[in-house]
Amino acid sequence: MSVFRLSPGGRKRLLARWDAVWLLLGQGSSQQAALLDELLTRYAEPQRYYHNLAHLEHLLGLLPQDPRLELAAWFHDAVYDPTRTDNEEESARLAQKRLAALGLSQELIGEVLRIVRATRTHRAEDPLTALFLDADLAILGADPKTYARYAQAIRKEYSWLPEVVFRQRRAELLRDFLSRPRIYQTKRFAGLEGAARQNLAWELQGLWGSEA
Repeated sequence: MSVFRLSPGGRKRLLARWDAVWLLLGQGSSQQAALLDELLTRYAEPQRYYHNLAHLEHLLGLLPQDPRLELAAWFHDAVYDPTRTDNEEESARLAQKRLAALGLSQELIGEVLRIVRATRTHRAEDPLTALFLDADLAILGADPKTYARYAQAIRKEYSWLPEVVFRQRRAELLRDFLSRPRIYQTKRFAGLEGAARQNLAWELQGLWGSEA
């Protein structure tokens, strides 16, 4: 089974993290409840086999409770249509609209948007964004069995693509990561570097065999 699912008690933990971030911001309203319902619905969409609530739960579990990181986590995959190439920008636009409506400061919203947009390339100059991106890519350094499930889930999300086209595009992405001096930009996740490179090379070999 390649579908990633919430762990036992995972939904309860997600709701607790949601409440905690607004407590940190000193806010609370019915509007936030409506936004929570919207985001939970988005992350439960049927086309999501990896980029779903389980991914959100895992990501939040790797991040410190900083409102900028928390909100970026909730919004970074809020818009996810595998047939499009502008999901990151659309997710940022959604965050801009929803967070502004809740009266958050433009400074905070700007930091959230910067992090969300950076998930397009997974490259960052500032430490906060780098930490988020490393956490988002932690799956690359998972144990081989979990990584294989991840690779299968990604293929299911892109099941609309012909096999040869998917292999070409996926291989291009894998090679990009492998060509980087470092996949992980922070000391906190540096220990995953070796496993991530092994997993990426394994998947690439599976896509193209000796041609990889």
